[in-house]
Amino acid sequence: MKVGNQKNIEKKLNNEFLVIHSLFMAGTIKKMSFLKEQSPTSIAKFLGLQYNSYVDKLHYPEKFHVKRIYMLAKTCDLDPQVNFDVNGKEVKG
Repeated sequence: MKVGNQKNIEKKLNNEFLVIHSLFMAGTIKKMSFLKEQSPTSIAKFLGLQYNSYVDKLHYPEKFHVKRIYMLAKTCDLDPQVNFDVNGKEVKG
């Protein structure tokens, strides 16, 4: 994905990522699959994934690549450890 396109997508998704940030910080997100309700098509595109691949990873978080978890966290202005904690608990659980 070109840098210019990435910036435009980031700008468009700013509100969605703000919502995700708030949900993580409030402790509402206990499972990655909860993110399916938060603009999944747009977020999948931002992460460079096809929709079905993104949804599959939400249901099977062990399939998430560290790079994409980190990318989502940074874009949502979260400490990546927050995402890793949710992902890790779900994989272990």
